[in-house]
Amino acid sequence: MHRALYPWNDLAIKRKLMINIAMLCIALPSIADRQPGSLSTVKTNAATGNVEIIHRLHNHDAELGIMAVLKDRSLTMDQLVGRAQLALYVEDRFTLAASDGDEIGAPLDLELLGAELDGEFVLVYQEFTGTFPATVAVRNDILRDVFPEQVNHVNIALGKGVRSLTFKDRDRWHHTSIE
Repeated sequence: MHRALYPWNDLAIKRKLMINIAMLCIALPSIADRQPGSLSTVKTNAATGNVEIIHRLHNHDAELGIMAVLKDRSLTMDQLVGRAQLALYVEDRFTLAASDGDEIGAPLDLELLGAELDGEFVLVYQEFTGTFPATVAVRNDILRDVFPEQVNHVNIALGKGVRSLTFKDRDRWHHTSIE
């Protein structure tokens, strides 16, 4: 008689509980706040032999950032002018320079190529056509003037291996050798 009131057996209850827990685990990351950040990749373009720099920013962060910096709430990354403004902003806030120990030389002449939307991200492209220095200083201030919690990652895939640099808080320059 007790089973008639509750037709589920222990196995069915456990299965339902496990499904609910799994669904909660899948949903939690989408509920959590996303920390603002960017990923910049420095690598050789196999087709040209030039060093290319690709900056990947979340579309939402890029829009809020460029609106705040330029004080223009009408700019979006869907517009060519919005992407162009973002590319110019990135160009001013990302620097590569030759270095010797703690000495930082003149900035490398990076050519700004443009920006495009890629799903929920905006990609900004730069290129360096000269001889890349053996030791380089990197500065990445992208969106750090807008979002204090911004964390910028730079992966340098030149020479042997990949060197990863992280810029957060009050970081200014990081140095690495290219072997």
